[in-house]
Amino acid sequence: MTVPDLSVIVASYNSMPTIPDCLNSLRNQKTKKSFEVIVVDSSNDGTAKMVASQFPEVVLLTFAERKYPGDARNIGIARAQAGIVASMDADCIAGETWVEEIVAAHRNAALVIGGSIGNAMSANYVGWAAYFCEFSEWMPGAPRSWRTNMATANISYKKSAFEMYGRFIEGTYGSDTDFNWRLGRDGHRVLWIPSISVHHQSINNLGRFLNHEYHHGRDCCRMRIESQKFSASRRWLYAACVALIPVKLFAVISFRNLRYRNYLRHFLKTVPLLIIALYFWAFGELDAFVRPRRPDK
Repeated sequence: MTVPDLSVIVASYNSMPTIPDCLNSLRNQKTKKSFEVIVVDSSNDGTAKMVASQFPEVVLLTFAERKYPGDARNIGIARAQAGIVASMDADCIAGETWVEEIVAAHRNAALVIGGSIGNAMSANYVGWAAYFCEFSEWMPGAPRSWRTNMATANISYKKSAFEMYGRFIEGTYGSDTDFNWRLGRDGHRVLWIPSISVHHQSINNLGRFLNHEYHHGRDCCRMRIESQKFSASRRWLYAACVALIPVKLFAVISFRNLRYRNYLRHFLKTVPLLIIALYFWAFGELDAFVRPRRPDK
C-alpha cells in the first residue's frame, strides 16, 4: 500500500452541525498530494453514522466514551501512516490549498508548522466574541513568523516529533499547549505560515459560550499548574491577582486587532461581551488555582 504524503486527524465530539463542512473542505482540496483523513469520534449525536454514510473515504474510529481532544489525537497519530501529521478541528473549514501548502512547508526542517485561523461566523455577534477569546493569536494578516504555541485547529507535525517527545496529555484541554511547551524547552518553535489557512465556526450561543470560557480557563490553568509545577505559594499568589487576568488578556487581544486590523470593526462591536467572557475565563482560572487537581485524580 502506498504511504500518503499527509495524515489529517479530526477529533470529533457531537460535531454533527459542523463536521460536514470540515470534511467537504478536505474532499475538495486542490492538490496532487496524497492524503488520508482520520476522524476520531466519541459523539452521541449520530455524527459517526453520518460520517460513515456521507464520507466513505474517511478512516472513522469510534468510541462510546468521551475523548478529550488530546486523547483523540493520540489515537489518530497511532493510526496515521504518513510522515507528516496535521490536525484540524471538526468545526474548521480548510482553505482549498491547505494540504498542498502543509506538505510543501514541511520541506523546512521545522518539526511544527502552524497556519492562520479565521472566523467563519461573519454575521454572529457571539461567534465573533468567541473567536477573539480563543484564536486572536493566529488571526489572518500577521506576517510569517516563529511562534511558541499554536492551536491544534490548524497545526501539523513531522511524525518524528511524537517519537521524540511522546504523546499529548490526556483527560483535559490544553494538551496542544503542553506538547508545544515540551518542544520549546529543546528550542523547537512553531513556524507560522498564514497562507496555510482554516476558518473556524465559533460557538454562537451565549450560554454555551460563557460556560465554555469558564471550563476552558479552568482546565487550561490546571494543565499549566501541573506542567510548570506551580508551588502552593505561587498558586495562591496568582489567585490573589486573578482580577488582573481579564485586563491583561483584553490588552493583548486589543493590541493584535489594532496592529493587524483585519477584524477591527468586529472587535470593536464585541468589546462588551468579550470583557464579560474574559471574566468567565478568569473565574475558571481561579477555580484551578484553588483546586489544582481534577476531582478524578
